Amino acid sequence: MLDQTTVNTIMTQFRRAYGSADAAGLRAILTEDFEWHMHYGAAADQTPTGRVLSGVDAMMEELQWRRKYWSNIEYDNLVERPANDLVLQTFTTKGLDQSGAPFHVNVVDLYAVRDEKIYRKDTYWKQMSFR
Repeated sequence: MLDQTTVNTIMTQFRRAYGSADAAGLRAILTEDFEWHMHYGAAADQTPTGRVLSGVDAMMEELQWRRKYWSNIEYDNLVERPANDLVLQTFTTKGLDQSGAPFHVNVVDLYAVRDEKIYRKDTYWKQMSFR
C-alpha cells in the first residue's frame, strides 16, 4: 500500500519529467511495460477504452504533439492521494486545441504503481462548458 509521502515522491518525479518532456526522467519513474490508457480512442475498435500508448517513446510523441498543437495550457486544483497500489490524481486543465477552440476539462488520472514506479496511467476527462 502506498502512503502519502511515497505518493508525493513518485508524483513529483513524474510531474517534473512529464512537464518538461524529459525522456530520461520518465524512464527513471516509469516501468519498461508502462501503458497510458487515454481518454479517447483513435479508432473505432478502441472505444470506449481509449487509445493505448505503450512505453516512454509513445508518451514522448504524445507530449510533443500536445506542445505543437495545444496552447495557453493552464492546470489548477491538483490533488493526489494514495489508494492501495494506485495514485488518484484530480485536476482541471484548460487551453486552446489545434483549431484554436477553447477546451476546459476536469481530469481524473489513476496511476498504478509497482516497486515505486508507475506502470499504468488511466486518464478520464469530463468536458466542462464555457460560460
